[in-house]
Amino acid sequence: MLWNRRKPVQPAAEAVAAVGASSSGSADPERALDAVGNLLKAYGRFAFDTERAASKVREQCEHWAQRIALGEPRSAAEARGAVGPLRDWAGLHGFFEEQRRHESEFVGRSLSGLRGTVLAMARFLGGGAGEDRDSDAQVELCLQALSRALGTGDMAGVSRAAALVIDSAREGMDRRRSREARQLAELSERLRELREDLAEGLKNAVLDPVTGLLGRAAYEQQLEQLCALGALLEQPPWLVVIEVKPGRGTVLDDAALGEVSKVVTRTFLRKQDFVARSGARELAILLADMTEEQLLAALERLLGGVHKLGEARRHAPSVLLGVARCRPIDEAESWRARAALALGRAREDGSAYQLLR
Repeated sequence: MLWNRRKPVQPAAEAVAAVGASSSGSADPERALDAVGNLLKAYGRFAFDTERAASKVREQCEHWAQRIALGEPRSAAEARGAVGPLRDWAGLHGFFEEQRRHESEFVGRSLSGLRGTVLAMARFLGGGAGEDRDSDAQVELCLQALSRALGTGDMAGVSRAAALVIDSAREGMDRRRSREARQLAELSERLRELREDLAEGLKNAVLDPVTGLLGRAAYEQQLEQLCALGALLEQPPWLVVIEVKPGRGTVLDDAALGEVSKVVTRTFLRKQDFVARSGARELAILLADMTEEQLLAALERLLGGVHKLGEARRHAPSVLLGVARCRPIDEAESWRARAALALGRAREDGSAYQLLR
């Protein structure tokens, strides 16, 4: 036989004694409770943002760790015949199971969106390469015919072959433009979904206490992401930098900054509009899926809303805007620098805003 079934080995007397001593010791239940508490705290410490804030999950894990470790007092009826505090193991199990299910669904949705985008890009590249090869082969045949006609000195043949080369090249370019337009529209939709998934986690980022907007860190992250996707979107994204200026004879206080931020959030209401506080006296807006005409109309609404603050009270704050469109060659830093340049030009010439395309 190639193998023999071995009989169970009886544990050594020393091992049995050690196990018996350990199981009867009063420290084991305490160690078990400590282990559960530490596991919960570690789970909360490494939580990540989904539709629920990671900070909220950490708080819940800390709560459950303390609740299980300390237990809860028993009622008079429960205390009869029971020893020690009451521990809600069923509640802990329900919390942990529901949290893991939620995280699993979030990751599944995110991976599905990313997978769909990658497959769409691969399909576009593969289909484009195939069409380009067919188009190039057709032009190559026409060029060979032109070369033969030139070799024989057949001027009529040269004329016909040249016309075929031109027609084939033009047809190939028309097909390529049509294909690119179709693929760009489909890819833009895929990227819009991916962009929304990427932005979902930012909803639970720490908010600025003065304005109620997302803070600098979330702004930097969204700027980087949108810049990376910008060249592939049907409409290039826009960055609007807002400098908030105090009213005449006043200093810019938290109340004035909060007023302006409310006007901004009431103006840019779309799901994909991203508004954050990017500096001490600066707000930033990242806009996708917006034409220049739509952008200019939104800026006029914003300026009108800020102007109404001055109608409501004296010495109200005012704003200057610097606007820059994301170019294919831009990186996050150069895009932000161009918006700052536009803001500087508005400050110099006294206009409400300047726009760089």
